[in-house]
Amino acid sequence: MAAKPSKRADEDKAREDAVPEHAVTPARRRPIVLIAVIVCSVIMVGSILLPSLSAIVSGARRSISASTAAASTEAATTTSYMDTLDGYFQPKASQLEDRLSKDSSDVATLINLANTYYTWGATAVSRASSDDDRAHAKDLLTKAMGYYDRYLAADDAAAAHTSRAMCQFYLGDVDGAKSALEELTGRASSYAPAWVDLGTIYEAAGDTQSATNAYNKALEVDPGDTYGVKRTATSKLSSLTSASTSAATTTTDEASTDTAATTTNE
Repeated sequence: MAAKPSKRADEDKAREDAVPEHAVTPARRRPIVLIAVIVCSVIMVGSILLPSLSAIVSGARRSISASTAAASTEAATTTSYMDTLDGYFQPKASQLEDRLSKDSSDVATLINLANTYYTWGATAVSRASSDDDRAHAKDLLTKAMGYYDRYLAADDAAAAHTSRAMCQFYLGDVDGAKSALEELTGRASSYAPAWVDLGTIYEAAGDTQSATNAYNKALEVDPGDTYGVKRTATSKLSSLTSASTSAATTTTDEASTDTAATTTNE
């Protein structure tokens, strides 16, 4: 007759078999890493997107972070970044589109839908790694422009004009975006976010002097930081100053080297 296991042996075996619920195994870590990538991307894009949409980007970042605990391990390990991004934004867009289909005059839904597609599309642009990804991002930004146009027909808001211009910019229509923002800042000069985005476009085009002027104008027209763009404008000005100083130093060093070489040859 087999001897009965001792109580201590039973306890030891139980401890060996037990897996702490809070243990972070590789399988559990994967969804967290993937979601963290999305959060980082939204933050990165947020730094160059329309400052007036910073609240939207921040809201998306908070929502994505909050959903981390509920993310499916299986889904996270079998879907691509773009699939995960779509999985986050598509339900929101579908819900808004359903609401709009019931009341096409609902301007609040229109602007929320435009902003959703804009943030979705701009984030997709920053992460696109294939022709299909780029085509998908283009489609999202084109939809955003369409919804901005519908909204602007009812409310000629500076924020919507600025967002629409940035859609053009991310779609590659740099001249069109620049013209739209130059026209907007000419008639709504106190709207600081438009100046910051115009500076971003100038900077991308290599016109650092115009970019500097635009960033300074943003700070000038909104000294109280009503629109929350002071930090962005200041950061961009600092970057431009650093780049200018570095370029000047390089030019001086090259000139000194050329002078020394000429003297040696003589």
